[in-house]
Amino acid sequence: MKLTTKESSTYSRSSDAHEDAKTETNEQKKMMVTARAQATFNSKSLTEIILGSKEAVAIQDDAFARLEKILGTSDTSRLPRCYSNMNHEEAFLEGLRAGKVTMEDSFKYRHDVFLYSTHLWALGNASPFGIHTFLFMPSLKQQSSPEQYKFWVPLAESGKILGAYCQTELGHGTHVGGIETTATFEMQTDEFIINTPTLSSTKFWPGALGFTCSHAIVMARLIVRGKDLGIHAFMVQVRSLVDYKPMKGIELGDIGMKMAYNGTDNGFAVFHKVRIPRTNMLSRYANLDQDGNYARVPLREKMLYGGMLNGRFIMIRHAAFQLAQALTIATRYSVVREQGHSPFTGEKTEMPIIQFKTQHYRLLVLISKAYANLFTWKALETSYKDMVERQAKGDHSTLPHNHILMCGLKAWSTETASNGAEDARKMCGGHGYLFISGLPEIVSSVTAMATFEGENWVMWQQVSLYLMKGLAAKDLPTAMSYMVDHRLCSNPLPCAARGSEFLSFNVLQSLFEHRAAQLTFEASELLTSSRTTLSKSAAWNKNMMTLIAAARAHVEKHVLCTFIDQVSSLPTSPIRDVLSKLVSLYGLTTLTSPTSADSISFFVHNHISPIQLSEIREQVDHLLEELLPDAIALTDAWNFTDASLCSAIGMRDGNAYERVMEWVRQLDINVNAEKAGGVFREGFENYIEPVLRAKL
Repeated sequence: MKLTTKESSTYSRSSDAHEDAKTETNEQKKMMVTARAQATFNSKSLTEIILGSKEAVAIQDDAFARLEKILGTSDTSRLPRCYSNMNHEEAFLEGLRAGKVTMEDSFKYRHDVFLYSTHLWALGNASPFGIHTFLFMPSLKQQSSPEQYKFWVPLAESGKILGAYCQTELGHGTHVGGIETTATFEMQTDEFIINTPTLSSTKFWPGALGFTCSHAIVMARLIVRGKDLGIHAFMVQVRSLVDYKPMKGIELGDIGMKMAYNGTDNGFAVFHKVRIPRTNMLSRYANLDQDGNYARVPLREKMLYGGMLNGRFIMIRHAAFQLAQALTIATRYSVVREQGHSPFTGEKTEMPIIQFKTQHYRLLVLISKAYANLFTWKALETSYKDMVERQAKGDHSTLPHNHILMCGLKAWSTETASNGAEDARKMCGGHGYLFISGLPEIVSSVTAMATFEGENWVMWQQVSLYLMKGLAAKDLPTAMSYMVDHRLCSNPLPCAARGSEFLSFNVLQSLFEHRAAQLTFEASELLTSSRTTLSKSAAWNKNMMTLIAAARAHVEKHVLCTFIDQVSSLPTSPIRDVLSKLVSLYGLTTLTSPTSADSISFFVHNHISPIQLSEIREQVDHLLEELLPDAIALTDAWNFTDASLCSAIGMRDGNAYERVMEWVRQLDINVNAEKAGGVFREGFENYIEPVLRAKL
């Protein structure tokens, strides 16, 4: 029997109807098998490319299998605990339970699968123990002197102390220079006095600060003999290791429910003149002796800033995987969800919604962006590790370029992931709005990253500043060398490509370079012109949107070129063929999509004609047709377990309807009502019955 949408709305709990539903969902499973069989490549082989090796895939698979068995999530017929009636404290307890298991597994089996992410692929700071490895440990290792490293790091690595990283304040976030917390040196006692002198200086937002951490790296202004020496890092014990009560003079607490990340205790801390030893100032790059003599290594700021880029580096990778989660759910659901009829013929035969152009266009374009993000991150990893090695030897020459890459890619990747995950949710219709679809939590989680580690529009300005300084320099930086061939002129040569030539990597690269160069030159000219009547800051503010447009174009050019380089380096194979199509799809839809930021700038100076635009759209149609059979394989390659997706509509077998009903029946409200004969007793007796009996 074909179960239509109308019939589903009057679904009966009778055994016959239940059996009919099973028959229907078996049909959904057959549809998924058929869709998966259409792939032109082996998805597991692509997984090995994404994760780096066959061994890495095995390590990840084994870690998730162990974890899900312990947590009891491997049986996907059972409603996940996160969908029960959890209040804030219960969600935190569940976060502690999962965090403890992941930490123990990492220690026991010596792997880094959960080093920067949770078992649900949320960023590590979504776990109360995750912040320990995500921010506390890297900062501790990077800023400790050899003596401090020898003392603190073994304690942290063994879990004998648990850390938080306290930078953000109630009144200051991205603007680190505005931090108000002070660390005043008292020479007589050889101690620092940590103090939050104002309400706005309250440390606010750090993960694990509420109730989990025993120690915190506190960023504060170093005050010596009344002189402010800038922001430094201090190790502060915030809780007793005996009874875990807050240390004297410290007020700690949780900041409450958020859009997501409710499995951790984002907290606040108020320091009332708390004393710590002088030796607790992390002093790898700056030191204060007992007599109050201050010294710092040359280029201290460069060393510290290079270390702080680690958080953005992790987020760029993570944004790709969270977008991939949302797309995996949406693609699988689109394969098994049948709906619609022809508005022209009146034909009522339903078909999988992925067949509709609007659906697979949105899915495949976002899949191309997720892969662009992943492969750009893989190249960034090489660049970042090289920078770290150079800085260890005193060579900071690659820091400016890496700084701009981290700023720009952090903004691009998190914005792309946030917008894309929300669109994936919308593509699943009403069921995507259900909490048990897994999509609301993913959307809320990835949205937070647009603010973490630097608000995105501030990050775009950093890129703009780099571009303006680069143009003003005697020689263009290497990252801007492509602009030499695209100098702004009154009549630039138009693009000569036609038809399928727009699929060429060289043509795409030239188009993106031309656009980025023109926008950068335009922003520079406007800024220079404005400076004749305005101050430097006023001129910058007046032209900020043009400057940010140039920054976006530069970053999108980098993403395209890096995607091209990464795919071109792969051996000839079906995998390379399908990834090459994704490169072209990413490039051409960035040109033509109505939702693409500043896409109109590709067409200024008649660089692309209306006829060429029509031909580009035709090539996009061809790419969509060729890529559609690989949609499931492309999402399978991301290697998410069903338990980690936590989605009733996005499981590998496609059995969406049966899973939705299994989970819905297990909701506390339904279980309790079933025990009362199908009546929600408290609501009926207190509110519904008085209305029915005219007892208002």
